[in-house]
Amino acid sequence: MAQSDRRNGAENAAGTRYREVLQLDRLLACQPAAEAHDELMFVIVHQVHELWFKLMLFELEEVRDLLLADRLGAAEHLLRRLVAVEHVLISQWAVLDTMLPMDFLAFRDALDGGSGFQSVQHREIEFLAGQKDPGYLDRVPLTDAERERLVRRLAEPSVREAFAAVVERRGLDSLADLWQHGYHDQPAAHWELLRVAEALLDVDQAFGRWRTHHALTVERQIGYKPGTGGSAGVDYLRARIASRLFPELWEVRSRL
Repeated sequence: MAQSDRRNGAENAAGTRYREVLQLDRLLACQPAAEAHDELMFVIVHQVHELWFKLMLFELEEVRDLLLADRLGAAEHLLRRLVAVEHVLISQWAVLDTMLPMDFLAFRDALDGGSGFQSVQHREIEFLAGQKDPGYLDRVPLTDAERERLVRRLAEPSVREAFAAVVERRGLDSLADLWQHGYHDQPAAHWELLRVAEALLDVDQAFGRWRTHHALTVERQIGYKPGTGGSAGVDYLRARIASRLFPELWEVRSRL
């Protein structure tokens, strides 16, 4: 066989493998036919968000389990990865910001009431991190499978609870003790705990930045009109900016 034929054969085999591994045929068929020009961009940005949310849930579960196993170094490593993912998500708002308001209005009605407020994975991230809100289950329409997932997240240990358990196993009575003895009196003695605490804070801070950019992007498109899914729109998003996944990490700053 000629060298060029062998090369082409290898490239074709590799291309087939690449397409199959990534299931590209299915992935690229997941976007509905767009009647308005910016609709494809809007759908893809939100679909990509959901893919990153899936990875965040995967990593948060591992962080939780590593903390429960007292493997703080490995947990910190994955928390840094989560921050990197959040930075990618933040950058995606810039793509939506290239859309003019009239271009969004050209297809807004075609969304049929769909809203990011209904993202179950986003709510799972909050629940798994430690910001559990059982009332959410009654505020949005859910399939049986979605409700089951959220109920499970409410019942299982969160990252916040796992970290509190680590603190107690390390000889401190509570998170409040870590703030007093770790941050103030004996930081060297609790350095490993403090590194994880600061990594958790980085995750929380990046999540807050993502929420801020989300609110700004929505305000840029629809102002203060009601949200697509019937929510309060920007008013709701702005209220969420102040929420924290790990409130104790912020409260300590006022006590030092």
